[in-house]
Amino acid sequence: MNNTCAQKAPLPEQVVQQAIAWRICLESGNVQSADMAEYRRWRLADPMHELAWQRIENMEAAFAGVSKKNGRIAHMTLKKTDHDIQSMNRRQALKRIAGTTLGLASVSWLADKQGAWQYLNADHATTNQRQLFTLVDNSQLWLNHNSTVELNFNAHNRYIHLTRGEMQFIASANTQPVQVALQHGTLLCDSKQFFVRNEADHALVQVMQGSVKLAQANGLFTNQAIKAGELYKITVNSMQQLDNHIFDYSSWTAGLLSVRNMSINSFLAELSRYHRGFIKIAPSLNDYLVSGVFQLNDTHLILKTVARSARASVHYRTRWWAEIRS
Repeated sequence: MNNTCAQKAPLPEQVVQQAIAWRICLESGNVQSADMAEYRRWRLADPMHELAWQRIENMEAAFAGVSKKNGRIAHMTLKKTDHDIQSMNRRQALKRIAGTTLGLASVSWLADKQGAWQYLNADHATTNQRQLFTLVDNSQLWLNHNSTVELNFNAHNRYIHLTRGEMQFIASANTQPVQVALQHGTLLCDSKQFFVRNEADHALVQVMQGSVKLAQANGLFTNQAIKAGELYKITVNSMQQLDNHIFDYSSWTAGLLSVRNMSINSFLAELSRYHRGFIKIAPSLNDYLVSGVFQLNDTHLILKTVARSARASVHYRTRWWAEIRS
């Protein structure tokens, strides 16, 4: 990959969050020598870390001419951004951080690289936690980590646009069908309970009670039904039924990962949705199958437990970089 392509490549959200956290830490005025050593190790641990740091520095350099007064305001704005993005009122957050040139630049940069507009335009959103929202008809809407939805949900409309991440919907009694929009199509849900994951190249839909009908964006599989107990992977051009006994995609609502005979690489891919940092596994362990029910409140303990069951161990190169090896 040439340098131009690398500079434009999207970065994992966790890496961006780490880079922003380090920037705030270094400018806090309370940095210890141990912090500086850890910061340097973090930058050297992965080329993506260095790329994220360069992007932040380039963004700030472009606005170096901002007056000291505005610079102080912008700096405080950046410190507030993480808290604001976690708040309920995304549109209010956008107004708050749009007050300075640097604030606008920050939002624009994140919007372009990480989809921050999804957070700022959302009616409900989460970052590093799952959350339950009660809608106007007393239906329950669960959002997993790093998820966003836009709603048109009232007495006349029952429309949910899942713009990012994962949701689980549990309908209240005697409610009308719900429409869920994805980039891969629209779900018409006459269902008491269902799960949806929205990825860049596909969606996952699992129905627990009732049924869901799919109308894909290109018109294929119109009114194709997904019944209770079924799990489907949906792309713009295909619809594939998956084995729903390997992984319980909705167990996160109870703070769990429930898995049976799942490849360790697939399991770690699921765990990485909750674990802050990079996980690497030795190739010799690729054939190991994971089974169990794991508490999500301690992802480091999950790593140790899985490694121990595979007769391996976890080694940390930095606090952000874990390796499982024999």
